[in-house]
Amino acid sequence: MKYKNYYEILGVNRKSSKEEIRASYRKLAKKYHPDTNKTAESETMFKDVNEAYDVLTNVEKRRKYDRQTNRFGFGIVDSESSLSNVKYEFKSGVNVINDLLTTILGFKKDDAQNFGDIDNAPQSEKKPKQKQEKGKDIITHIDVTLEEGLLGAEKKIAIKAHKSGMKTFSVKVPVGIKNGDKIRLAALGNPGKNGGKNGDLIIHVKLLEDKECKLDGIDLYKDITITPALAVVGGNYYTEVLGEKIKVTLPKHLHDNELVTISQKGYISEDEKRGDLFLKVHIDLPTELTEREEKLYEQLLKYERKRNERKK
Repeated sequence: MKYKNYYEILGVNRKSSKEEIRASYRKLAKKYHPDTNKTAESETMFKDVNEAYDVLTNVEKRRKYDRQTNRFGFGIVDSESSLSNVKYEFKSGVNVINDLLTTILGFKKDDAQNFGDIDNAPQSEKKPKQKQEKGKDIITHIDVTLEEGLLGAEKKIAIKAHKSGMKTFSVKVPVGIKNGDKIRLAALGNPGKNGGKNGDLIIHVKLLEDKECKLDGIDLYKDITITPALAVVGGNYYTEVLGEKIKVTLPKHLHDNELVTISQKGYISEDEKRGDLFLKVHIDLPTELTEREEKLYEQLLKYERKRNERKK
């Protein structure tokens, strides 16, 4: 699946504010407006500029666009990195290949220049054209917590780039990512041969287990322990799930191992549908009781005995 790079079209980046996007749009819309620009590309550029502006200034459309491009090929890299301008696809051509060789892949400038001079060499000195080969993909992985998968996050990864040491990237983890999903960063793998495209950087996602919550699809299960009194009379109970504090109203007459359902407080799917939270109740006596509490339990025991005698 291919997506236009709206950020590149408007000359902005993913961190640009709506005001910065609007200012860039006004400048480009004026430049490419068909009434003032009669070049062949003006109509297409004017259409792309308006399309990009419509998406990037709408919060929901922009979030959906970022999520889709992350999943199908676009990744985020540090703005300081020489790789920050890498796009999902590269057009063929000597000048583009030279840029890749010199600024990204670590080749010496002289080597890249010699590569570009092949077509300018005398006919007798030209070498036979070799078949282009795409570079091999680089495979790595990242660990993602359930909380990061629920809210979305940026993760740092480091890989060994060709002839240029370690490179650090900031990768956006989409909301609702699942265990075993892959994030593909196009053209960030090993360099191609004979002018072929670079391989991709493929990141396998491992969704970590949570200490307190168990994931089942997009539903979450958590054990809670309450006192006999709360189990009998019910009432408010507070718990924390994936960094969120939740207030639960427990019903009366709960039994041990009974499940209490809280709607839309579970994990989340790729289309942002929330699962449910299931609290499994365990009833246990407090470890320490005051003298008054013991007397109350004695009174309760006497009442239970009388009730049982009446049933006989």
